Amino acid sequence: MDLLLKSVVAAIIVVAILAVAYTVLKSISAKGVSESTAVSLVVNDLQRSFPGAIINVTNVSPSTYPGSWHIVLALTLNATRPCPTYEVLSYDYPIYGFVSRNVNLYTQNCVIYGFLQNKSYILAAAPVAIARSYNMSIPSVTNFVNKYGYSNINVTAAYYSKLNLLGKNYTNIWMVSYSSPLANKSINIILSQVGGNLLFNYSVPK
Repeated sequence: MDLLLKSVVAAIIVVAILAVAYTVLKSISAKGVSESTAVSLVVNDLQRSFPGAIINVTNVSPSTYPGSWHIVLALTLNATRPCPTYEVLSYDYPIYGFVSRNVNLYTQNCVIYGFLQNKSYILAAAPVAIARSYNMSIPSVTNFVNKYGYSNINVTAAYYSKLNLLGKNYTNIWMVSYSSPLANKSINIILSQVGGNLLFNYSVPK
């Protein structure tokens, strides 16, 4: 009898705790939080989950859920390596807490998912351009990375709507630059924004 009574009491306590937690969450949602607080909390949670990640908030607007904010952000992992991960996440906070509602994974492990369906895919972000420059197996890039080691390579990408390079005019291109503290030169790769085609590559002495 004592065991049955203890089980009933324990069940009542668990139900009470869940009810309180639900009430608190609904109360927070009803009262809402400020835009800056919502963004800060979501970003801080991501930083704890992905130390060293680059997080850029791209849009914040009132959520369709009253008292919450719809937050869209871009997350980049291993941003300066040849194969970064780049994804866009969205949150409705606080109604759904720190659980992303939509995930658009653009590139991971040097696979660019847009290219699987569309060869005229637009390279819209630096991490995607970097991944494209590496997964094309350009000999100068492959040799550079193999010689100095993947973990010793730093890669950056810059977009240009217009660029005159060595007397030639380029429009809507990405310049991806490979460097290493162990190397006496860097490698520059010029890609078209649409389709990610190789237009030019050259080395620059330090």
